[in-house]
Parts: sequence; C-alpha cells; structure tokens
Amino acid sequence: MEIRLSPAQYQLLIKLVYLGQWMIEGAREEEGDLEEYDSLASYIYSYAPLFGAKNLVDFDEAEGEYYPSSELDELMEEIVARYEESSFWDQLVIRLAERDLVREYGEEGIKRMDWKELEDKRGALIKKYLREIEEHGLDNLVIERIS
Repeated sequence: MEIRLSPAQYQLLIKLVYLGQWMIEGAREEEGDLEEYDSLASYIYSYAPLFGAKNLVDFDEAEGEYYPSSELDELMEEIVARYEESSFWDQLVIRLAERDLVREYGEEGIKRMDWKELEDKRGALIKKYLREIEEHGLDNLVIERIS
C-alpha cells in the first residue's frame, strides 16, 4: 500500500502525530509503556527531510529515534493550550454533575436509573454548571473543607 502526500499534507500529518503523542504521554503509566506509538511516530517523523520539513524534527543518534523539534513544539503550543483549557472545563462540569448525582441519588439509586433518565439528569446538571462557569468563571467555586 502506498499513501501519497504533498509536503503540506505531510506537515499536517506530523502535527497530528505530535498531538497523538502528546495525548499518549498523558496516558503513559510507566517508561516503555505504549512504545508502539513512539515507534510509529518516529517512523513518520523520519520522512521529514523528504518533505522539506526537517526543521520540525530532530534525530537522537544515541536512541536512533526521530522526535519533534522545539520548532514543532512551538507551532503546536497554541492548539495544545486550547485543548487543555477546553478539556479542563469539560471535565470540571462533568465531575461536578456526577458528584451531585451521587449526593442526591446515591450509587445504588443511580444504578437503578435507566439510561435516558440518568442522561437527562446529568445533562441538566452539566448545563447548569456550564452556564455558571460561562457567567462567573471560578469566582463562585468554593471548597468548603480541606482535609
């Protein structure tokens, strides 16, 4: 099988690979874990000189691996920051909604709910928290006790 890419498409591909690796780093539990992703990324990065993108990739001679250059890191910084910002707020409202569901109905009560009822209740809480955060940010978020 052969995949033909223009230089612009290749540069977009290595940006996608970069983002995939960035996500894998967050899921890595120990050194060497998920290594197959690193190997494939290095392989894709190895073609950078052929596509006029050598500036986006560096080579570690000792490891025999290709990896993103600091220039690629800088190019991707804004996208990563936007993702982290969005992910933070999404996770915050989901976790607050799930906490409130457990407080109100208990674990057993939630298990007895059918999917639609649970999703309706969760969705209403998520909307409530999203609206609050859009209007006030973290101003009204308070931790009552620190143990």
